[in-house]
Amino acid sequence: MGEMTAKERFLKTIAFEPTDRPVRTETLGFWNETLSRWHAEGLPEEINDELSAYIHFGFDFQIPLVIGGHLHPGFDPPFDEEVLGEKGEMLIKRDISGSVVMVPKDGSSTIPKFLEAPVKDKGDWKTLKGRLDPETPDRLALLDLFLAIDVSDDWPLCVYITGLFGTLRHLLGLERLFISYKTNPELILDISRHWVYLWKGVLKKISEKRRPELVSLWEDMCYRNGPMISPRTFEKFMLPFYSELIGFCKNEIGIPAAGVDSDGDVTLLLTLFVKAGINMLYPFEVQAGMDILKVRGEYPNEFVIWGGIDKRLLEEPKEKIETEVRRILPEMLEKRGYIPAIDHAVHPSVPHENWLFFLELVRGIGEESSS
Repeated sequence: MGEMTAKERFLKTIAFEPTDRPVRTETLGFWNETLSRWHAEGLPEEINDELSAYIHFGFDFQIPLVIGGHLHPGFDPPFDEEVLGEKGEMLIKRDISGSVVMVPKDGSSTIPKFLEAPVKDKGDWKTLKGRLDPETPDRLALLDLFLAIDVSDDWPLCVYITGLFGTLRHLLGLERLFISYKTNPELILDISRHWVYLWKGVLKKISEKRRPELVSLWEDMCYRNGPMISPRTFEKFMLPFYSELIGFCKNEIGIPAAGVDSDGDVTLLLTLFVKAGINMLYPFEVQAGMDILKVRGEYPNEFVIWGGIDKRLLEEPKEKIETEVRRILPEMLEKRGYIPAIDHAVHPSVPHENWLFFLELVRGIGEESSS
């Protein structure tokens, strides 16, 4: 089999077809502190952000069009960041999602402490709708720059947007969201209808310039013990809107892959994601109980799995890393529809030499499996 382009390899993986080798995207990212640590362990100083790290470590290229996700629900324009006060070693600020949060003054990587969401009632929601207009002119400003790259057609166009639960979480905050499912379902449904309208409009505009290979929804709607909402609530408040948007993407635009990014234990939602048309899921967090060998046995070809190798494993001795990788990888690659990766970003506790060992091991097994 001849060498494939990154786009061809991605499309074959999505279709559960043979590839020249597995897709090389072995992590969802790197903590800033991880790269800083590695500078003292042999990583060149100029490798100081995720993009330079992806290139340095030989990841397969893609055109990543990130429109919201974990940062905000797709606002255009986003809010201006504004410092509102201080509390000891912490700053209180309004971030680009409009939420009031508390973060370390020194800029160290951490999940911000949430204090207040931008939407408290229907009036706030009405005010914010203008930032979620698919027609705003600057929303897709980067797309033309990406598509102007000489070899861009060799790379998959991957559009990362905010999922429905993620949008509601950004706008209302978790506590108000959970209460609103019971006390204010009209607001939930109005936001949900607008969510479909927004992303249909945005994805149609993108497809007029080039059809994406992937649209991926950031959700993060599960924790260690399972989903934050019940399957019944998902079926009532999310499934109809998921089905409408994903159906539009696949049937009217022809996007072959629809993905969901959620940490935690997603087991109880897998059947509903499949019912909605999702055919790619990640990252399958091991510490939350996710076992991709078990998942693949129960869902042999319904969705591509990206991830599922315990990120904590990279802190262990190399012998333990190799044993676990060899337990998982050959079987997953044999069954196809798998992108080898750890189940989140690389933590600063991981030695550089362990990461290099992991990459060499995974890629060596991948090449053997494709020969």
